[in-house]
Order: sequence, then structure tokens, then C-alpha cells
Amino acid sequence: MRLSDRHPAALGAYALAALLALIELGVLWQTLHPRVSDDYRAYYIDRTTTCLPQPVTGAYTLGTELDFRSGGPDTRELRPCGWEGPAGDGTHSIGEASRLRFAVDSPQNLVLTLDLTATTLDGPPEHRVEISAGGAKIGEALVTSDRTDRFTVAIPASAVIDGFVDILFDYPDAIAPRPGIANNYWRSIKLISASLSPQT
Repeated sequence: MRLSDRHPAALGAYALAALLALIELGVLWQTLHPRVSDDYRAYYIDRTTTCLPQPVTGAYTLGTELDFRSGGPDTRELRPCGWEGPAGDGTHSIGEASRLRFAVDSPQNLVLTLDLTATTLDGPPEHRVEISAGGAKIGEALVTSDRTDRFTVAIPASAVIDGFVDILFDYPDAIAPRPGIANNYWRSIKLISASLSPQT
């Protein structure tokens, strides 16, 4: 029997089966080749970061020194990811990376000033903090747990992108608080204060 001689209901069933097969192939293709943001891919697919940025305004007045301890101003809109809420000894990093975002009106050379101390968990005596902005490494700090140190890092005007400076902190020496805990909860530093000022 030729296909043209088949009952119309059977032809409809074949057409529906073909359509469903095409949809399933499309879903499979999307699963194997998802179109997602670089941040989403790094966090969920490649697992190359523990810091998935959330939307924040970055609202900030240049030159203002902010206290990141409890009792200080609300800094949630500057912390896209990688931080716990403020505590009495500062805002604790979580995971192997953290970010800060500052809104900046126009591209200009800037200076980032940070007061940092390291976690008191058993681990290395110093914690390396690799600092990047605009996708390029701009500095490194060695932070200890027995004192708070002040660090300044120059940020070039090229790091101001679309009205923001996005600063990434990587923690190669982050410590698991207890055996078997996922790296999303590892510890490294405590941020005491921060400011971003025009370079003079």
C-alpha cells in the first residue's frame, strides 16, 4: 500500500510522531550545546567558579569608605556573590572566589583600598588573594589571621565597563571548615572595610 493510500488518521499520527521527534532532537541539541551566560556556564556547567553573580545596583559614592562589619551600612548591593552577611569581625568570604561591584559614572583611573584579615581556621599562615578587574589581574594580597592589614590596588580606566567596576577576588588557599564540605562553603578572608577613589 502506498503512503498516499493510507487512512488520514494514520498519516496524522506519522506527522505527529515526526514533529515530536524533531522537538526531542531540538531539546537534546540545547542540552548538549546550551546558550547561557559565561557566568552561568562557569558555575553550573564547567564548575570553574564558586561565585555566581546576582544582579546588584553597585550604588556607591566614590571616595566613601564603607564598614563591612555588622552595624555598618547595608552593602548588599555591592556584593554580587561569594560573601556571607556582615559579622562583628567583617564580611566573610565563602567559596573560592568573591566579587564586589561598584557603579562608576565614567571611565577613570581608580584606587581600591581594602582592610582584610584571614580566617582563623587551621590552614596556611597566609592566604593569597588574587584581585582582578575588567577581566585582568590587577594585584595580589597576602592576608594573615593574626592582624588586619590595609591593601591598595590601582584599577585602570579600562576596567570601568558599562558604568561598573567588577572586582573579582580569587582564593587559591581557601580552607574547608570541616572535611567533606563542598568548595562553595570554603573560607579564606574577612572584609573589614573598602573604598574606591579616583586616582590622584
